[in-house]
Amino acid sequence: MKEVSVNRMLPRIAPALAAAQLMRVRSAGVAFPVALGALIALAGAAASAVAGVPWTRVASVAFMPLYSLAVGMGAVALLSGDALVELHGSTPVGVRAVWTTRLALLVLAAAVGALVMFAPLHALGVVYGDIGWASALSPVGGAVALALAAYAAVAVLESPRAAAFCVVFAWMALSFFWDPNLAGDPVLQRAVPLAVALTAASGAWLSLGSPERACAKAVGAR
Repeated sequence: MKEVSVNRMLPRIAPALAAAQLMRVRSAGVAFPVALGALIALAGAAASAVAGVPWTRVASVAFMPLYSLAVGMGAVALLSGDALVELHGSTPVGVRAVWTTRLALLVLAAAVGALVMFAPLHALGVVYGDIGWASALSPVGGAVALALAAYAAVAVLESPRAAAFCVVFAWMALSFFWDPNLAGDPVLQRAVPLAVALTAASGAWLSLGSPERACAKAVGAR
């Protein structure tokens, strides 16, 4: 009965919950991805002015994927570093709603930051394998996939260090093995990783609904 009443209550309190979490994580969860995207775009523009467009286009293969890695590691820090997780677990809202709200905010900010990064580099012609605005799916989808992977890793694993390792492993698999083989097809390039990450995050969301898992996360945060 409690679960049913909470589920009915969540749509009504969702705006207030989102506003509260936005105030709590605005610097790390919202400002950081957008600022990082702008910084990478600025670095790319400076490199194209100094070293030329051809060199910067090749170098973009190395520096653009760093954005999604930073988003993933930021998500780990944002979710695993919550000193109030035990308090969240004791409220009717629960840890799952709080973390999922934070993930949603981070995903939106990460998508905006990826577009802030991509748009100037696309205009300068320094994005490697650029096929137009469809290529924006690569940085946007990569950042979202790593954020979802971080959510799943933090929810399942007890150690933030282990969760960070999983995110780095996912990023390496994405950047070094998957992306180079599908550089000309940004839709397929991101559809499969996003499907895998979304499946993992869905399983993690279900696990966070367990009282035992909520208690374990509370103990691990101490």
